[in-house]
Amino acid sequence: MPAWVVDYVIMHELVHLLVPSHGPRFWALVERYPKAERARGFLEGFSMAASGTPEEC
Repeated sequence: MPAWVVDYVIMHELVHLLVPSHGPRFWALVERYPKAERARGFLEGFSMAASGTPEEC
């Protein structure tokens, strides 16, 4: 994985230390990472390529 995707995953998990759920406060904090949207898109594409089906959130 590119470093910026790994950084996003780490950011996502660290935010869970503050906010356990995936509610609005959680996503507002995650979105502070400048490449959050790009990293999510990369991970969705990677998941689909690996499994052959899109992953539902």
